[in-house]
Amino acid sequence: MKIFNISSLSELSQLLKKAFHPLPSEEEFIAEGFDVQLDEYRNLAKGGKQCLAEMCRKEIEKTGVNSLKVKYNKVFGYFFEVPKAQASHLPEYFIRRQTLTNAERFITPELKEFEEKILNAQTKFQERQNFLLDEIQKKVIELSSSVQSLSKHIATADVIQGFATLAQKKNFTRPTIVEQSHQINISNGKHLVVEQNLEKKGERFIPNNLEMNEENSFHLITGPNMAGKSTFLRQNALIIYLAHIGSFIPAKKSIIPLCDAIFTRIGSGDSLSSGESTFLVEMQEASKILRHATEKSFVILDEVGRGTSTYDGLSIAWAIMENLENKGVKTLFATHYHELIDLAKKLKKAKNFSARVLEDEKNGVIFLHQIFEGGAEKSFGIEVAKLAGLPSSVIKKAEQILHQLEQKNNQAKITNNQQSSLFDIPSSPPEKEIVYKK
Repeated sequence: MKIFNISSLSELSQLLKKAFHPLPSEEEFIAEGFDVQLDEYRNLAKGGKQCLAEMCRKEIEKTGVNSLKVKYNKVFGYFFEVPKAQASHLPEYFIRRQTLTNAERFITPELKEFEEKILNAQTKFQERQNFLLDEIQKKVIELSSSVQSLSKHIATADVIQGFATLAQKKNFTRPTIVEQSHQINISNGKHLVVEQNLEKKGERFIPNNLEMNEENSFHLITGPNMAGKSTFLRQNALIIYLAHIGSFIPAKKSIIPLCDAIFTRIGSGDSLSSGESTFLVEMQEASKILRHATEKSFVILDEVGRGTSTYDGLSIAWAIMENLENKGVKTLFATHYHELIDLAKKLKKAKNFSARVLEDEKNGVIFLHQIFEGGAEKSFGIEVAKLAGLPSSVIKKAEQILHQLEQKNNQAKITNNQQSSLFDIPSSPPEKEIVYKK
């Protein structure tokens, strides 16, 4: 076929456009008009109505019998039918097949040949269609190196276009990439996805800064839930990642060093079907970080050690913190273990930061969503529980327990090697439930 004599991607493109059905199915995928023989089989497989009509028209012209019709049934297949009174006007090549009360039925050699074509048309259609597909595939394979090269160029252009469109739409800035440096300086950084979700609600995203250097490579971030710790961790990892893949970034200005890897230990997940609990998965991820992170890596850790007992979790978090700080790994470490605040003060490369809130007697807790230098004074967990709608009796009981635990300096007294119960607190009487609303 002439259309298969192609030698360029342009010709291949035209071939593919012409060859394939716009709405392909498993049975029919080569388009009409592409191959004359295939179209003939296609038409025959669908009953060959046009061909039958044309055959009938020609026989009417030859015989002058205007009442001649082509019909079909499962017993005789295709046949010509005429009223009995007209049967005598048909020529000799009309062979009688059946006599009815008011009509006669005939076949002709041409009609019989056509019937055989129809019966085999579906098989021949599939054979011809598969043959054409094989031939097209051979041409694609012949030009595969050119196709792959073009695909890479198109993919690259598509990614760059996407970066450019996003940068223009969101006022991204070009990052300053430095090769040999421990300095990270991100001014007014944002989390693009969170910002978009807030904009849909008519709210504004609060940007934050990140400054790191060789003497200040480990940031311990404390503060309450919902105050923005996790968002701060993720947004900086995303900003650094975008800078490394060639995109402008959601920040006012930035200095970003080349990183050999970005490691994350965030969220919670398990693989129970494999016998791996949430805490085990958390420890596996932490293990990979400790084994592979270098001073050229960027690491974010969110609430390490929370899947086990308080002392076990605190001990693990403490040891991980010392390990990463000692190696000079650029790390953002969010935690609710306030005991680590004092540790950060003792480590040379560590610094305390916190997601601050305001306490207002009228409005309650106000989350600023800003990261300030210095450790958090409290976690405000009960206040967050109020916002979530916990019953007032539960909130009141929690406040009572917290007050007594704070009086004991958050330490359970140990007598005769027995840990005293944290739950030896008198029960408060039930009261009417009140649901707190935000």
